[in-house]
Amino acid sequence: MPLSIRLGEHLEERLARASRKLRVAKTEVIKRSLTSFLDQMEPVKTAYELGQDLFGADDTGPSTVSATYKKRLKAKLRAKHHR
Repeated sequence: MPLSIRLGEHLEERLARASRKLRVAKTEVIKRSLTSFLDQMEPVKTAYELGQDLFGADDTGPSTVSATYKKRLKAKLRAKHHR
């Protein structure tokens, strides 16, 4: 969607320098800048909120691989060191 904005001379020159430095069009610099600004304005999600859909996804229940491994390891150590 087209949008027109008026920039002051100083801001327009800064935009042109950034465009040349990044080797992209001025429009791309504006899009990136606006995206970054708007991302900062949105509320920050916690680590829990970011991974909420992943918790419990494997549905291993109470008997996890770690618990099973520990039991097997204990049994092997007992058998090895049994007097």
